[in-house]
Amino acid sequence: MLIKYQKKFMYNNPPAFQFYPQDFITGVMYLTMEERGMYITLLCIQWSKNRIPKERLGLILGKEWENVSDLVKEKFIDKGDYLINKRLFSVSEDRRKFVEKQSINGRKGGRPKTQDLSKESSSLKMKMKMKVEDENIEIIYPYENEEFIQIWKQFKIYKRSEFNFQFKSTQSEQAALSKLPNEMDNVDHAVQSIKNTMANGWKGIFPDKQNNNGGKNNSNSTTKYSADFKEFINEKIRSD
Repeated sequence: MLIKYQKKFMYNNPPAFQFYPQDFITGVMYLTMEERGMYITLLCIQWSKNRIPKERLGLILGKEWENVSDLVKEKFIDKGDYLINKRLFSVSEDRRKFVEKQSINGRKGGRPKTQDLSKESSSLKMKMKMKVEDENIEIIYPYENEEFIQIWKQFKIYKRSEFNFQFKSTQSEQAALSKLPNEMDNVDHAVQSIKNTMANGWKGIFPDKQNNNGGKNNSNSTTKYSADFKEFINEKIRSD
């Protein structure tokens, strides 16, 4: 795997990359100004060097990587000696593959037929569009509760560090969130169940038995689902 990445790192990116302001603002909503500065700095380093060496992070960021906020850490994949931002790496890979195809076409004696070029261009645009659309999809939490939102973010960090797991897309994360109201009695039950999962080193979320009504909704429960989540469920029902 290391050799595979090293080979890809030989490619030199262009001096600039596309920046999507709305995606950035949404992605750093819960970060402090200092953390936002760290994030964009690390992205620039990755683009210029194809990866982020950890050996000089203390000098660059003013603190060692283990002391950096988890909210910043969750935006990068730790490869041991270096870090990678998954989305930026994909953008670089698409660019590298495009350049390689152009080079191969040149060695074959010129550009391929216009129709073939059009297909390649359309395929690349579709891939980029799907990635941008996924980044633009906003997560809808089932509960209007700040504690739940924070514990869910901690749970994602826990899954990544303990099991090297990350949701493949925003849609897959939304699907996992949508299952919780069917398995939990209320927001307190959901929060405690996630805490138990992390405390016991479990891979999945299991309902906390002390707060569980045996799978039946409590008539005295004060659970309130967020308006956005209700609309999300209604849209799924209408589309089915």
